[in-house]
Amino acid sequence: LGNKFEHYYYLPVVGTRGGILIVWDHTVVMLSNPHTTTNTLTALVQPHGAPVWWLTGVYGPQSDADKVEFLAELEEIRDLHAGPWAIVGDFNLLTNPEDKSNEVVNHRMITRFRTRLNRLELKEMYLLGRRYTWSNERRLPTMEKIDHVFTTNSWEDLHPSCLLTALGFAVSDHCPLLLDL
Repeated sequence: LGNKFEHYYYLPVVGTRGGILIVWDHTVVMLSNPHTTTNTLTALVQPHGAPVWWLTGVYGPQSDADKVEFLAELEEIRDLHAGPWAIVGDFNLLTNPEDKSNEVVNHRMITRFRTRLNRLELKEMYLLGRRYTWSNERRLPTMEKIDHVFTTNSWEDLHPSCLLTALGFAVSDHCPLLLDL
């Protein structure tokens, strides 16, 4: 990433999956108090001259049993980190049946996820310019929106004009997201 981005926290990959990297330019912002769980990396974001907030990077699990544990993890993270919060990444979960290009969806898991988001008072940021963020890259692809950005009202109050857009993806089966504050 170059000399400008020499400060980072990470959660290592397990096999070919997982892994979270949070990198920052220390001339603009400082991060501290890193906290990891099996599927997340959380840090306190301290912009120079602006209020602090929490950032959690996510790589959600694949199996339904692990997803249930992951949702409980999110509540534990919130209990430890009060204040404005943004939680971003690959959740491997849908928030709506329309977030998948076919009708094979797990409605029970969608309900569990939405219930947890409501309990945590998180709302999803609108993704401008793209409906799906992942593809299985087959001839007749299945596409899903499993990459999300969720925020608390207090975080949104700090960043009322933020914009979430999708970038091109030629190297990965995921579409990178750009959250412009």
